[in-house]
Amino acid sequence: MKPNRSTPGHPIQGRPTSPPWQRRGLIFLYSHGNIAGCSLALAGPLLLFAGVIGPLWWAITLGLYAAGYLLAPRTPELERRIAASLSHDEVMKHLDRLIAQAAPHLGPELARTLARLRETVAQVLPRLSHGGPDHGELFTVRETVLSYLPETLANYVALPPAFRASHVLKDGLTARQHLGRQLDLLDRQLRQIAANVATQDADALLAHGRFLEAKFSRPDFLSV
Repeated sequence: MKPNRSTPGHPIQGRPTSPPWQRRGLIFLYSHGNIAGCSLALAGPLLLFAGVIGPLWWAITLGLYAAGYLLAPRTPELERRIAASLSHDEVMKHLDRLIAQAAPHLGPELARTLARLRETVAQVLPRLSHGGPDHGELFTVRETVLSYLPETLANYVALPPAFRASHVLKDGLTARQHLGRQLDLLDRQLRQIAANVATQDADALLAHGRFLEAKFSRPDFLSV
């Protein structure tokens, strides 16, 4: 039985990963601007066949495409980094605003995963602050969370909805499936790090901190 392509986290078989230039082209084709422009441009030939416009129909068609492209709704720009110098309450306010902006673009399952991760971050960050900036492992983890999570959500939301859900990236997964896996992994790692802090397990904390930094150093879905 073939896996359902829409199943979150389930690899899509039989579809090779496209080269970067092709992915960039597909992102443009899937974009709101291009879809709106093409839809409006269809009126040009229709007006020509109806006898409303004449020889300059092609210029009018181009103008209609440009109007549709410019008038199409734009993807919101999400905050890409939360400053590590902020207090815990300020960090959570920034994170809550970021999650509220991203949630409409995630779907119910990813939104629930992100909400669970938010609760983990709220519990873990105060523990990571106790070591202070001089505590290298804790500082690395906190920096990773405050930079990786916002930029990952911003990069995901910037992708056209159809591209996120249907186009296969690395390992036979779509961007939506990659995001679900990464959010789950980040949540598990943070919980484990919190346990390491509580037990003062320096070796385990160092190992998890290095893993977190290496795993989440490139939050770009087109490079996964």
